[in-house]
Amino acid sequence: MYRRKALQHIYLIITLGFCFTQNACKSQDDNNLPTASRELAVEQRATAFFETFAARSDWQKFCSFYRKDLIFDDITLQIHLDSLWQFKSFYNWESEVGNFHKMSPDQDHLSVETLVANDSVAVARGHLNPFYYYDELVDVDWGMDFTIWLYFDDALMIRKQVDWFEYDPAVLEGVVKHYREKGAGVLPDWLKLSRE
Repeated sequence: MYRRKALQHIYLIITLGFCFTQNACKSQDDNNLPTASRELAVEQRATAFFETFAARSDWQKFCSFYRKDLIFDDITLQIHLDSLWQFKSFYNWESEVGNFHKMSPDQDHLSVETLVANDSVAVARGHLNPFYYYDELVDVDWGMDFTIWLYFDDALMIRKQVDWFEYDPAVLEGVVKHYREKGAGVLPDWLKLSRE
């Protein structure tokens, strides 16, 4: 009886060992990183991205996270862009040098409250911190919450970004007016997509 139990335990150990080995081999992606390592790499890359975004001081570094063929969607504004140069025209920190000011130089522009990642996607939930835009204070009267989805390629470059931002009522009214007048899929007049 003891011998039979010992054989059952040995069989169980061998079976579990085989299953763990098989799962470890199956959970590798194209980069030959185990899934857990790839998830950690995506999380670290997303964290570095949001730290750069929060500092809002190094435009070149910020843009270096993206592929040239980036797909970008701002769901609330109903904007779809299909290249990095279009995205740069939309975010365009460089042209806002005199128009955008944080409350203090060391203030983070945004705060990430939650960041979750798997082996190819990171999702951050957070809020913008108060700032001045064209000398007007933009603060928390309307919330300023966001959810950003980042889709990473094998080289950990952002290939797609989907923004869900809570904009102020005036912006939302403009979106509804634009949609009624020009329909879906037409970029707003203020977004100049020109390489000039």
